[in-house]
Amino acid sequence: MTSRFDQVTAVTATDDPSRWTATIDPQWSIAGRTNGGYVLALLGRAAVEAVGADRRAVDRPPLPHPIAASASYLSPVPVGEVHLAVSVLRAGRTQTAARVTLTTPDGELRAEALVTCGRLDPDSEPVHDGVLAATLPPMTGCVRLTVDGPGFQVPIMEVLDERLDPSCLGWVDGKPSGQGELRGYLGFADGRHFDPLALLQGVDALPPATFDLGLGGWVPTMQLSTWVRAVPSPGPVVVRQRARLIEGSMFDETCDIWDSRGRLVATGHQLAGIRIPHRRPRPRPKE
Repeated sequence: MTSRFDQVTAVTATDDPSRWTATIDPQWSIAGRTNGGYVLALLGRAAVEAVGADRRAVDRPPLPHPIAASASYLSPVPVGEVHLAVSVLRAGRTQTAARVTLTTPDGELRAEALVTCGRLDPDSEPVHDGVLAATLPPMTGCVRLTVDGPGFQVPIMEVLDERLDPSCLGWVDGKPSGQGELRGYLGFADGRHFDPLALLQGVDALPPATFDLGLGGWVPTMQLSTWVRAVPSPGPVVVRQRARLIEGSMFDETCDIWDSRGRLVATGHQLAGIRIPHRRPRPRPKE
């Protein structure tokens, strides 16, 4: 049986080998807005399919894994049919770089990504790993998120199995820790295992780390870059998301993902918009 993730990221070829169509599913959304990680995975799928078709035409093996992807989101991606155009920028023996654009049927450009396709060795081991691993209680001690978000609906939680460490959930009760970090376990509700393509969605699956700073509300993704470093072992992955810098109307955060063996398998960097509550300046003391 095909998983929901594979269904909603499926792309359909057209008469033009560089153009594909797809359908944006309403369930993969947050507060009525299509999830940016879902969009990135769809762009990655189109790149892998197009690159594979090009390589089959010259009798070369496919490059099935998106190993790097960087997307810019120009405006919200609406539910329904979208068109994907793929341009191969450089075709190499072990890596191929492609540009993918996503437009609505009326021709409006909504998102664009640069995707590098390659082949990851499932048996590879790191020579050096300088990223401090996330520490979590057992999965049974974590809290599964539901579709009922803080003041809005989160339909994507029906298809994701997302369980956060209770120690970083104080914001739910209006008591954020102030650390700007969220961490937990992530899986698909239908039991699908994560693979390199699904990791493109995983780096944007947790709530914004700004929630842990007491800053709620809509945080639209402006740019999302992901590096996929390994083929994940079966089982839920561990995700840690950290806010880095909040200034003006923007913030950036980093997301690291480890597989069930404890290997760092993906890292995402995101720039997003944010609304900072207006704070009245403190009155100056009278002289």
